[in-house]
Amino acid sequence: MTEDPLVRFEGVRKSYDGVQAVKGIDFEIGRGEFVAIMGPSGCGKTTTLRMLAGLEAPTDGTITIDGRVMNDVSAHERDTPMVWQSLALFPFLNVKENVEFGLKMRGVTAMDRHGRAMLWLERLGLKGFEKRRVDQLSGGQRQRVALARCLVTEPQMLLLDEPLSALDAHLTIRMQGVLTRLQKELGITFVYVTHSQSEAFAMADRVVIMGHGEIAQIGKPQEIFRNPRNRFVAEFVGRNNILPGERPGQEIVVAADRMQVSPTAPHGHALEAEFVSEEFAGTSIICYFEGPQGEELKAQVSEDQLETLGLLPGKRFWLSWAPEAAHAMESA
Repeated sequence: MTEDPLVRFEGVRKSYDGVQAVKGIDFEIGRGEFVAIMGPSGCGKTTTLRMLAGLEAPTDGTITIDGRVMNDVSAHERDTPMVWQSLALFPFLNVKENVEFGLKMRGVTAMDRHGRAMLWLERLGLKGFEKRRVDQLSGGQRQRVALARCLVTEPQMLLLDEPLSALDAHLTIRMQGVLTRLQKELGITFVYVTHSQSEAFAMADRVVIMGHGEIAQIGKPQEIFRNPRNRFVAEFVGRNNILPGERPGQEIVVAADRMQVSPTAPHGHALEAEFVSEEFAGTSIICYFEGPQGEELKAQVSEDQLETLGLLPGKRFWLSWAPEAAHAMESA
């Protein structure tokens, strides 16, 4: 449980024509916390965010913000601005007018709107761009305009729906830094929906993993990465080896970076497998093997190790792991 929750979901369900998109979820979000909700397509993460924003009403259960039940409160009455995947900037307004829009809707005077908009444009590195049309900006600049438009109203919480999905890889990394810095500086609660593990794990204080409309696991990124609760999480996080446990209903998870490759049988926990292929992942290489039961196994090695081992398709090797590298979980 969160010490000082700003948001509470209690038994929240959402159905569309009898089909449950969200199946009775319970969790809390603390004040000033950066929470990422992630999962595969159709898992219910975006529906959950839309219910928090007031764009969808829960079928059952209660959503509370700052102690107030919000089920019947409309979106425009909530202090929950959202940065959309499409950004939803107004093409007929220039940069400053886009940033001022929310303030204008709240009746803020022109002088105050101007001052606050210029402050945020400078803060987000957009000084000098205030009169530009949004179609004259790069993807990263448009992203920052969308952020400024939301943050200029000084909300207590910001919702972000896959906001970096349309950016190039290098811009995504830069914007991750911008978002993390802003969140820490402002102390605003960020609720961030994404399908990208790298984004969620790089930025969030806690991650909520959803699957089939349910919460599969909640925890800090390192905790989820090293200690997945069940097979769904272990497979979704990726680069995990799932092996039979010591008792029925139990499985063992060993991450690829903790699996050792050897041409000869080592002592301890090990199995023989056939090398299939490799995948370059930056400074390391993910090697894929086929185990004794036809299962896929993975080991992460360096380029030097790849050359030394002489990994060739069809050649057999031994994969081993230390007892402390294995994590037991329920197979169900």
